[in-house]
Amino acid sequence: MITIGTIGFLEPWILAALAALPAIWWLLRLTPPSPQLVVFPPTRLLKDLKSSEETPAHSPWWLTALRMLLAAVIIFALARPVLNPDRQTFTGGGPVLLVIDNGWASATHWPERREAIEAAIDRAGRDGSTVVLAPTAPGQPVSDPLSPDQARERVGGLAPEPYAPDRAALAATLEKQLGGKTGFRVFWLTDGLDYGEGDSFGVTLRKLAGPSGSFAVLRPEKENAALALGQASGDGGELTARVLSADDGPRSGTVKALTGRGEPLGEAQFSIVEGAHETATRFDLPLEIRNQVARIEIAGERSAGAVHLLDARSQWHRVGIVSGESREAAQPLLSPLYYVQRALSPYADVVTANDGNVANAVHELISQKVSTIVLADIGKLVVGTQEELGAWLKAGGVLIRFAGPRLEQGGDELLPIALRRGGRSLGGSLSWSTPQPLAVFDEKSPFRGLAVPDDVKINRQVLADPTVASDAQVWATLADGTPLVTALKQGQGYIVLFHVTANSDWSNLPLSGLFVEMLRRVVTLGPSQVSIEGGQAAATMEAKPQAQASGSASSSGALPPVQTLDGYGQLGSPPLRAAPIAPDKLDTTTPGPDHAPGYYGPSGAARAFNLITAKTVLKPLPKIEGATEMGGYTLKKPMALEPWLYLAALALFTADILAMLVLSSGWRLRRRAAAAGAVILLVFALLPQAPAPLWAEEAPKGATPAEDFALKASLQTHLAYVIIGDPEIDRTSEEGLSGLSKVLRARTALEPADPMGVDIDKDELSFFPILYWPVREDTKPLSDSTLAKIDAFMKQGGLIIFDTRDHDTELTGAGAQSKALTRLIGQLDIPPLEPVPENHVLTKSFYLMRSFPGRFDGGSLWVEAEPEDEAERTERSRRTDGVSSIVITSNDFAGAWALDESNRPIYPTVPGGEVQREMAFRAGVNIVMYALTGNYKADQVHVPALLERLGQ
Repeated sequence: MITIGTIGFLEPWILAALAALPAIWWLLRLTPPSPQLVVFPPTRLLKDLKSSEETPAHSPWWLTALRMLLAAVIIFALARPVLNPDRQTFTGGGPVLLVIDNGWASATHWPERREAIEAAIDRAGRDGSTVVLAPTAPGQPVSDPLSPDQARERVGGLAPEPYAPDRAALAATLEKQLGGKTGFRVFWLTDGLDYGEGDSFGVTLRKLAGPSGSFAVLRPEKENAALALGQASGDGGELTARVLSADDGPRSGTVKALTGRGEPLGEAQFSIVEGAHETATRFDLPLEIRNQVARIEIAGERSAGAVHLLDARSQWHRVGIVSGESREAAQPLLSPLYYVQRALSPYADVVTANDGNVANAVHELISQKVSTIVLADIGKLVVGTQEELGAWLKAGGVLIRFAGPRLEQGGDELLPIALRRGGRSLGGSLSWSTPQPLAVFDEKSPFRGLAVPDDVKINRQVLADPTVASDAQVWATLADGTPLVTALKQGQGYIVLFHVTANSDWSNLPLSGLFVEMLRRVVTLGPSQVSIEGGQAAATMEAKPQAQASGSASSSGALPPVQTLDGYGQLGSPPLRAAPIAPDKLDTTTPGPDHAPGYYGPSGAARAFNLITAKTVLKPLPKIEGATEMGGYTLKKPMALEPWLYLAALALFTADILAMLVLSSGWRLRRRAAAAGAVILLVFALLPQAPAPLWAEEAPKGATPAEDFALKASLQTHLAYVIIGDPEIDRTSEEGLSGLSKVLRARTALEPADPMGVDIDKDELSFFPILYWPVREDTKPLSDSTLAKIDAFMKQGGLIIFDTRDHDTELTGAGAQSKALTRLIGQLDIPPLEPVPENHVLTKSFYLMRSFPGRFDGGSLWVEAEPEDEAERTERSRRTDGVSSIVITSNDFAGAWALDESNRPIYPTVPGGEVQREMAFRAGVNIVMYALTGNYKADQVHVPALLERLGQ
């Protein structure tokens, strides 16, 4: 017998008849001419009676080829070909040892492996040998010598397992059980992977074969090498799959994303380039759909390694961040949002509100179903926003707040603990002499287990008020026991307060890796998204599983198996021997018979335990030295091809008879030119189309009042005043700002237009740099939306002059206007205030001044307090150019500025007369210049220092 590829010939000498095919070719080309059809005219008939020599015609080429093929098929059939013939795989006469890799990598092509195993058993049966079965999966015994029938029965119960083989353990078992015997005909059906002991295992099998036996190895072909799947981290909330191959590329395929019920959610194509062993592919899915993915798998790869399970830890949370300050594009490192955004971006979908209005920004984020909202240095929230956040917290949201100068004033109700006014800073009244490090996290803290870097230091913080009782939890403390992170459970959600800023102003915590891990753990306390549109109950149900997950995470009990994967990657009930896994060992446990891949933990809060991890690398099995044969991927049973060739010969002979019948009737196949073809004319009915009517543009309708207001306010610079509803006060405000505008046009380069009145509830404020607001005694509290609008105007660079017009009462007094001012702005997020210092920019922005009188003199002018810390002064200068967002006076500026049409004063100024009025105008000019030009005057005073800093 000779073998050509996978076909063997039992009578190979008959193949020599193929050499006679050329002679047969020439013989088959001759065929008698076909009869001619002649018309019967007698004269024509007599002419053709002359005898002529008949010459044979050539047969058509296709008929000759058909007969040649028939002859070749008969020759091959006589040679008795056999597909997959028995080769010299097993030499010797000892028992057959079948070593079968039945780990996860063998599952994809297990039917073909079963066929190879049965073929090997059949060969052993033909030789009259016994069979020893040795599966490599851990926990499965080596069989005693079996008859072929018993071996087939035993193999019927063999299946791939969802973990890697343990060849080292099997080698020890074989040496012990076989007692050092040799002469085995060893047949190792590998999965193509090296688990670290391939060479040593091959040495053991070679010893069992000995000099009188044989050792054959079958491995997968390159295109059938095992594929594995793991999850890799992605940017921007993308789900990224990591595909690994046991052999180098090229390999390509599809990865599917499925729900827990197996419903498809998306697909991603992957391609492993030549020479590589892995690649990554990304799913383009919206966050809402991405968080519904429960598993990803490689299409066509039925194995536990080709499936990656996801749990709540894999879901991306949508996090919204709000600072209340204008965002800095030029100096992002100083922004209160920069470090939070950089810390969470690799692990969450970070959404930054575009609206500077805090109330609108919070409402926008909640409508986007964020699960976490981060507020950076926002002291007070308006009541409506607090109520909206309260409902969102009850539905499972997590509110993270960071301290800052504004929060030092006490904050609002949405804090886990009451704060005392002021704070503690390095060198302050409530201070420590050196920066404080962090203490080790408590076991009950969500931050437990995180390493505390020695270089993280705290210089300043807000302090909890010890006199106010609270149910807040302390999650992190300083070395002296001062709380650093406090939290309060509210409904299904949490309020978490970091007692330091979100940037590096108060500490270097945001610069550390610990900050990233702390934020990441806090974010995972909530669900992936929170919705309150369907009502509080529905939102609570959505957040409940995550709350359970958080509780489970804090439990120290072991996680019992809920569902496990079988070798084919299908989820099912866990086997009887499956054991629980400790939560802290879930990421370090190796899958095995006791811990199969799957879901572990309580129902609704199970955690995924996967076979392929981030450290998994698939290494191909090296060439095994001493193996007598390196076979293909499978071994098939022999199959005789002789009957099939005889059937093919019969079919060809039938075709030849039919061809002869057709030719004998006078029909011949002739070649025709292929270049000629029919021309198909396509007629398009081109109907004349009139051009589309050009609709005349409608005349623009009358602009709305809001559009008229915006157009007027934006074309020129206007000083604005708040219309409070009192005709006399409103007229005075207009006349006063009109007089100040005249002075500005006469004395400065600014040419303001006529002042404009503003309806504080309806009109847009962002068009105006300065807003003058007289305070009435009976002023009522503002609505939440109005407070939010004012708060945004002040934080985005606007300046408001609150004039109480009660010169005989200080700001801290008990005057009626002072109480009215408290009702008016008490709910605003106002920074600390102080009387204008002697060296303040207001005292020199245009005129050099010591006091700021109005119609009255004696009242103080209050502005934002200058920060003591240099870093805060720099940050404020960067944010608003050092301009205070609020100015409060009691001297009635508008009354002093008011002029009639003849530019004559309307109201007297007391007690200083016209000199005092001139000083009032100068005060107004200084305030306007201060609002428009910032603190450049302060920089001019320090020109020498600036030049030295610039190196000039």
